[in-house]
Amino acid sequence: MELLKKIKDKATEYDSKFEEIILKFTVGQGGKAGTTGEEATFEQGKYFATKFEIFMYAVMLGLRNDYRLAFAPKAKKISFQYYMKHWTPVDLVDYIVMGTLSKSDIDFNALENKNEKEVDEEILKLRKLIEEYANGGFDKIRAKLESEPNFFDNNDNCFIDLLDEKTK
Repeated sequence: MELLKKIKDKATEYDSKFEEIILKFTVGQGGKAGTTGEEATFEQGKYFATKFEIFMYAVMLGLRNDYRLAFAPKAKKISFQYYMKHWTPVDLVDYIVMGTLSKSDIDFNALENKNEKEVDEEILKLRKLIEEYANGGFDKIRAKLESEPNFFDNNDNCFIDLLDEKTK
């Protein structure tokens, strides 16, 4: 699917205000991002081995709660070094893209008749939507940390439990 390939051939960004939360739950990688295995993740008491893993989780949490946050006008954005096409597991990346596509206002019939530049503009809108859902998910994690500081301590299922706490 050419559209899916084009969507995944983009780097996403997140708001730097969530960096502390991301680092709290993600293994420190040093100079080699993504090289830490499950054993080191467990030893460090972290839930995610890479930043893109918690980003994917945040997108799912945002989608689950239909909660998205746009970047503030002067927000400092941090970009991933790896495009979505390099993220794993691939099925989860596809699920996130498809879930976000279902929330978008892209007219797929009209998309067929658009030129390359117009298609790229639609893809950028979709990337922005993915980022907004991630920001919403990160904001949910932040709110949970503030309201229940011990929620994530000694609870191996805390991130599953948070997904189950769908709010309106």
